[in-house]
Amino acid sequence: MPESGTKSGSREQLEIYLREGRSLSGRERSVLFLNISDPKRRFSDVSAISGIDQDGDGRGLALTDWDADGDLDVWISNRTAPTVQIFENRWGSKSGDFLSLKLQGTKSNRDAAGARVTVLLKGQENAPLIRTVRLGEGFQSQSAKRLHFGIGKDSEIASVKVRWPGPAYEEERFEGITVNCFHLLKQGTGRAELLTPKAGKFVTPPAVATSENDPVPPASEVTSILLPMRQLFPKIRYRDLATGQEMVGAEAGKPTLLIMWHPECLSCFAELEALAGETERLKALGIDCLATTAEPSEDEDPKRAAEVIAETKFPFPVGFTPEPVIERMLALNRHLFYRPYHLAVPSAFLLDGKGRLVSVYRGEIDLDTVAKHLETLAWSEDQLAEKANLFQGARVDKAMGLRPAVLIKIYIEHRMPDEAERILRFNAAHQTVVRQLNEVTQTIGQSYLVLGDYPSAKRLLLEAIDHDPKDTQSHNNLAAVYMKEGDSAEAKRLWQAARELDATFAAPRLNLGKLLMKEKQTTRAMGVLLELLALEPDSADGHNYISMGYLRTGDLFTAERHLKRLIELRPSDGIAYVNLAKIYLNLRDLLAASAIIEQGIAAEGVDPRSRQSLHRLMEQL
Repeated sequence: MPESGTKSGSREQLEIYLREGRSLSGRERSVLFLNISDPKRRFSDVSAISGIDQDGDGRGLALTDWDADGDLDVWISNRTAPTVQIFENRWGSKSGDFLSLKLQGTKSNRDAAGARVTVLLKGQENAPLIRTVRLGEGFQSQSAKRLHFGIGKDSEIASVKVRWPGPAYEEERFEGITVNCFHLLKQGTGRAELLTPKAGKFVTPPAVATSENDPVPPASEVTSILLPMRQLFPKIRYRDLATGQEMVGAEAGKPTLLIMWHPECLSCFAELEALAGETERLKALGIDCLATTAEPSEDEDPKRAAEVIAETKFPFPVGFTPEPVIERMLALNRHLFYRPYHLAVPSAFLLDGKGRLVSVYRGEIDLDTVAKHLETLAWSEDQLAEKANLFQGARVDKAMGLRPAVLIKIYIEHRMPDEAERILRFNAAHQTVVRQLNEVTQTIGQSYLVLGDYPSAKRLLLEAIDHDPKDTQSHNNLAAVYMKEGDSAEAKRLWQAARELDATFAAPRLNLGKLLMKEKQTTRAMGVLLELLALEPDSADGHNYISMGYLRTGDLFTAERHLKRLIELRPSDGIAYVNLAKIYLNLRDLLAASAIIEQGIAAEGVDPRSRQSLHRLMEQL
């Protein structure tokens, strides 16, 4: 495929094996939220919502001009079936010219691995095109060694220079290079040879075949996407611009148009002004309208937002969105589009009466398009999946559809258990949630626990135990919640229950042993800790607490053995050095005491208090 930088812009036409689809036009752009965007920004995301995502476990990716037509085709290997997928690029050189260069070393290695080629175009000498010959790209992948350059339409070559790899690292200019041709550059010749590469052939099943005469639609300005599946949008919390009150949006039970903007964005100003002029039509559409911007930073004027709203005469509610809400929007955006931290302004989201995301708009909002999207609210899920497909072609397999369990996982990974719980409650009957309901509930509860929200953690973990009374992980985590709340008796009961439910689960044994040791129930604690070490012989904490028990019972030799193992597993444990030194002093083994004290003082990461204790013990010697 012609590479980015072509004068006419690049547009991919890809055919996946057994299925055809066209990507949206437009160059990929990386824009963080609150960057000022072009109101004509195009969508270029290829993702789950586009309908061409694959559920295979992808591993390798290789680029090569398989059919020798001047563009790069894509090969993907998967761990799961289909093990190989082929995307044919059908655009060819229509959108831009190309150069294809194969290098052959004579003084350097024959494959020219490490050679760097620089192409300069006339009139663009300050923008060199640089490629390097590599013998491996990515995991289990090797793209073609032929170097491909997309150079735009009607470009002229100013020069082609090769820096050959060692031992000499010579630079060499090459003549005789022709646009839209394949060449061999042999080290030391200075002149390119024309090549006629062998062209591979793509075989397309009749069900998805298209004619070579089929017209290619022109590149279009795509500024909106109607989603073929509707995920619950994050709860919209904002501080009202007029009153300063904390508010929650999109809770009136009817569609809401949420506009994200920024006071210093000229496109945002134009968009708010245009919507202000369409007030009556927005009301006639029966939707609420809400505009929010990020809370102003320290170097921003907090009054600027109010000034913009006054100037644009925007009549709908306006507010400041806190960072946690924006982060939740970004998490959903990544889930839908597989693009990290890309959320430009102005952006807008149409939500249905249940708070689900219907469509996304970037830049100028066309109310005719909004009206059409509102009509889809009456469609069934099957109708939506069929009619909202963004790509042409025939589908030979059913689309994966909504995957709330995946979104729950994303929210948990981003430490957002509240949104994960909202998705759980909203999609409790969905098959991807039902078949792992207890695991999902328990994981959200554990996430609350990690963040210190103990009431929410307790609520979810109790619910998980109610689903499955034998869920040992929930018993273990719920006990930790009770310990945080000061109820050690209930914590002890739950850890004992988890211990009895699963003879192979180490965590409750460690936790119960620690608690019993703290309560001076040494004999009982040591029995539990010995069970732990039988399951996990390399548990540093296990050796730590069991050594305390042996010290209490006066078994210094066994305590010594566990402390030595503890130091091997955790060399920065200062208390272990101190306790072991005291054992040697008690046994009057001064050489061993001196050696372990010196080892502890020299060890990295020992806490200052333990280091001071070791110095005092050294002085006693």
